[in-house]
Parts: sequence; C-alpha cells; structure tokens
Amino acid sequence: MREEEIDRITPNKAMELLRKDGINVDIDQAKTILDFLYEMAEIVVDTYLDKQKKRKFTLTQMGANKYNKSRVKS
Repeated sequence: MREEEIDRITPNKAMELLRKDGINVDIDQAKTILDFLYEMAEIVVDTYLDKQKKRKFTLTQMGANKYNKSRVKS
C-alpha cells in the first residue's frame, strides 16, 4: 500500500467541529477519534479497491471464456 503523507485534520479542528454538533471532547479524545476515523477510511478504501481488482479480473476471465467458447463453436 502507498504510504503518502496526507493533510490530516488537526485535533483542535476536530474538537471545534464536534463542538458545533454538541459533542465536547478533550484533545486526547479528539486524537483517538481521528486515528480511528483515518484507520476506518483506509480499510474502506482498501476493501473497495480489492473488490474493483477482483471485478476486473472476473470480467477479464469472462472475456477470455467468451473467446474460447466462440473458437470451439467454429
């Protein structure tokens, strides 16, 4: 997997955004929440990309099978 540096939301910004929704957290809680959300986002993206890779592989196989079937018929 790529290890690129991304612009992360700061714990202070997270605290501010959560406070607007009536959720009060301290700096350590904000860090924990952000770490969790970034980890979940990475899992979701990896899962999506794996499904796309499998889908592409399946479609490629289907195309090869279609070609093989047409050769047998002729």
